[in-house]
Amino acid sequence: MHKHIKLLLLFSSLAVNIVLMYKLFFISSNAPTGIQTYPYLSKRIFAENQNDILINFVPLRSRLKTYVASITEPLGIYFEYLPSGVSIGINEKIETNIASLLKVPLVMAVYKQYELGSLSKNQKLTILAKHIDKRFGNLWTRGEGAQVAIDEAVKLTLTESDNTAANMLLDALPKNALDDVADYLDIPKEKQENFIVISPKNYSSILRSLYLSSYLQESSSSEIIDILTKTTFNDKLPAGVESRVKVAHKVGVYTNPKVTVPTFSDCGIVYVPQRPYILCIMTNTSEENARRHMTDISKMIYDYVSSVNKDN
Repeated sequence: MHKHIKLLLLFSSLAVNIVLMYKLFFISSNAPTGIQTYPYLSKRIFAENQNDILINFVPLRSRLKTYVASITEPLGIYFEYLPSGVSIGINEKIETNIASLLKVPLVMAVYKQYELGSLSKNQKLTILAKHIDKRFGNLWTRGEGAQVAIDEAVKLTLTESDNTAANMLLDALPKNALDDVADYLDIPKEKQENFIVISPKNYSSILRSLYLSSYLQESSSSEIIDILTKTTFNDKLPAGVESRVKVAHKVGVYTNPKVTVPTFSDCGIVYVPQRPYILCIMTNTSEENARRHMTDISKMIYDYVSSVNKDN
């Protein structure tokens, strides 16, 4: 009897060791592949240096509060450190027109249709008179009747904020497809004077869902983020970051003859090695002031995140 028990314990021990060895081999052999395949997605599933996680953000919060208090323009900031989830919000619930920031969830809706099989990247769309919008982008110059692949329209929508391309994509989506994205991400759809309002904190859910690939498949999320790193508008958030660091972001501009002060937004993910973070800034001021404030704030945050705990 004792002999049987010993044999049973021996086999149990061997089984446990085999399982542990399998897991260690599986994780070690697959983790690098995952990182290389989806370099823009969350690395929380891998072991990380504690100095990259246990960061005291109180000094940064104090500096940001001092900066915002020193200016007269309405300005909202939401910062989230992705390795730990720690966040800093200053006027982070300020509401402003979503403007071209809406183009990111629009493209997410398109990719969801790719995944469902109702749209394809090489599918051709035709420019109609109702699509043409000359305010942002140059696609409108091709004129009515021109054929554009959905994949090209997606890239123009995100990199050049092309309004004509965005209108074509919106027209190609099934009814309520964009609303489905908004509902999933809990993006407010309430309108004030015929435009959708959003706050820096609300908008972070869109970026977070891409980073964590919670709404789309990994390949879709990673591809959208990669396109966002190639935008032509790099005079705000990216201007405060070293050029070697990728910034996946989208700008928004809202002007209206009835409104004397325009609204400027820039929201994105800053890929500091091992220390990525979300940053979203919205302000009502001139473009010159918006550019200066966003660059200053972006640099302040980047300098802190990239240097703190490095000597430990």
